[in-house]
Amino acid sequence: MAIRDVEALDPLEMEAVLVARARALGPQLRSTASETEANRAVLKDNMQALFDNGLVRFFQPRRHGGFELEWGAQFAIGREVAKYCPSTAWIVAVVGAHACFLGRMPGAVQDEVWGPNQDQLITTASAKRHGSATRDKDGLRVTGQWGFSSGCDHAEWAMFGVHVDDEKVPTQIVVPRTDWHIADTWYVSGMRGTGTKDLVLEDVFVPAHRTLPAGEWVAADPPGSKVNPSYIYKVPFMPYVGMSLLGPMFGAAEGAYIDYCAITAQRTGTMTGEAVADNAPVQLRVAESAAELHAAEVIMVDQIAYLREAGHSGTAIPATKRLEINRDRAFIAKLCVQSTERLVGMMGAMGIFDDNPVQRHHRDVMGMATQIGINWDRNMLPYGKWALGLATGDAHIDQELGRAVS
Repeated sequence: MAIRDVEALDPLEMEAVLVARARALGPQLRSTASETEANRAVLKDNMQALFDNGLVRFFQPRRHGGFELEWGAQFAIGREVAKYCPSTAWIVAVVGAHACFLGRMPGAVQDEVWGPNQDQLITTASAKRHGSATRDKDGLRVTGQWGFSSGCDHAEWAMFGVHVDDEKVPTQIVVPRTDWHIADTWYVSGMRGTGTKDLVLEDVFVPAHRTLPAGEWVAADPPGSKVNPSYIYKVPFMPYVGMSLLGPMFGAAEGAYIDYCAITAQRTGTMTGEAVADNAPVQLRVAESAAELHAAEVIMVDQIAYLREAGHSGTAIPATKRLEINRDRAFIAKLCVQSTERLVGMMGAMGIFDDNPVQRHHRDVMGMATQIGINWDRNMLPYGKWALGLATGDAHIDQELGRAVS
């Protein structure tokens, strides 16, 4: 899709267009959801449909054919896709948001990646299994294996977080498909269709223009902000990053609710022949799940509005607000888990079959809930410590709050 086709639309209008396109693609994604799981990666035809509809260009710089949409666009688009196929939504919202990651890197590497082909999926791999990175002339020499590379089967470029000469703070590197290969490690209970495999580098030279210390990459005004004007490439990045997980998470929980209600409205009890929907406990628990999803949405909408305003105004996000943001993301994830668990648990033996769409949503929600960015203990404890006057354990936040580092 050429940018000239949508250049008259403002960012929110374009977001609505992409959500509508995701909705139109929904029946195709839903009908192939089981096949996507069995394939353990998004199907080639579905990936092409995502490219054709511009569904991974929301944070791609406009100078490279993207839309540079408002922060939170990935939530809206990922939410819609997840109603039909959560694994595909993860590729759209989480991996698609990596365009913003690359957009903060030096302009030369952006030109190298998007210049020849604007339909790009940028995968990442930051969990080191083993390996090393050392300085070599005007670049780095890297060997090893890194995990959790969602969408890697469809990616031509990957970003790695490597520790150069065992430095504590990692360095971001960008590597073409010709320099890495896939180790097929993705045998899992949930989110099977994301293809989140390992990537292997074998004595690869990475030139300096494709590297950036992570401290500069997440700080205000990284190199990419010199060529890309939107605030999404300029703001201190850490308060923003984890939100991409929540569109697929919420949409999957919402999909479970929609499918549960549709199935249950037609069900009759095996022993009694009575309509299951006439059962008062069923009605109460459906209402409870609906309330949890509504609460999660209200919190998420509030957070999106705050981050957009902070980005536009250039307002620094204070430490206490960063703690609140992380707390609320974990709480949203918990609400989604509770809602989905309740619904699948009410389906009896029917709820354990793989081809039950509510069960698919459930196992995908549970898979997403393991992600560290929305982990309950990791994100709740620092807020609780702060509320009780203790050091949070985050050195940056404790320094800003004037509390002794624990």
